[in-house]
Amino acid sequence: MQNRTRTTRHSTLQVDGLTVAVVRRARQKRPYIRVQPPDAHVEVSAPMRVSDAEIARFVRKNAAWIDDHRRSVLDRERQRPAAPTEVELAEWRAVVQAFTPALVERWAPIMGVRPGKLAYRNMVSRWGSCNVKTGRICINVQLAAQPPECLEYVVVHELCHLLEPSHGPRFKALMDGFLPDWRQREAKLHGAIRR
Repeated sequence: MQNRTRTTRHSTLQVDGLTVAVVRRARQKRPYIRVQPPDAHVEVSAPMRVSDAEIARFVRKNAAWIDDHRRSVLDRERQRPAAPTEVELAEWRAVVQAFTPALVERWAPIMGVRPGKLAYRNMVSRWGSCNVKTGRICINVQLAAQPPECLEYVVVHELCHLLEPSHGPRFKALMDGFLPDWRQREAKLHGAIRR
């Protein structure tokens, strides 16, 4: 049986009261420190040959950087909106279901498209989706918690996919023609999905 050396090794190390996750890698050239969300835990990635004592010195040497980044990560996480409650989701679904069909009826003839079924879901990574084969459009119910012009933007965006499946230059040109301020509306949605 062939004896193969491991390419990574995981451990933890206590450095002045701070728990540090250590990942040693066979092909790594020098150590790196990362502060990871959501709890601002510290990870050190280092070459296999680096001892625990060397890693501890490396962590101590970078203590100010680590403290700054841990504060920054924790501040970002505190500012992130909490996951929506079931009550919020039900209320949002009712709002989105009430307003989306009228927007589709308004925009579909202007754009010259015939969408299929409309669906409404709580999505954690996108504001809408379009199945170009069936014409089915799904709208994120969380749009009810955003400015009204954002729902219109997402409806036009998804209808536009019936004309151009990709997000390439033709898609952007179509969006510019139908909704010239679409980029400003899109910008309002950045980072607003609640998970």
